[in-house]
Amino acid sequence: MRFSYLGLCLSVVGLLTTAAHAVDMEKGKTLYSQRCATCHGEKGAGDGPIGASLPPEQKPRNFQQGGYKYATDDDKFKELIKKGGAAVGLSMLMPAQADLSDDDIESVLLYVHSLKTK
Repeated sequence: MRFSYLGLCLSVVGLLTTAAHAVDMEKGKTLYSQRCATCHGEKGAGDGPIGASLPPEQKPRNFQQGGYKYATDDDKFKELIKKGGAAVGLSMLMPAQADLSDDDIESVLLYVHSLKTK
């Protein structure tokens, strides 16, 4: 009985460790650089090369400022990343990232949250 309890505890610790490592700030930064920075900018100011060329009413979100709905609701933000802007009533210029895993999206979200300065 003691051996199986120890095995169970070790299994639970292993699962928790794996889950904790699945969301990764560096992976989020890499994915952000590859998929988001051209519009939102490397530092999240909404000033990427494509974003800078858009008219003011179509500028990408500035992630350094946190006063927008999707900044305070992680579930909505994850849905936006997965489905794209048009699917959630936002800009049709925001592409869907449907090929990202849930862990990848969590990693991007973690990185985007780190960009907030205000």
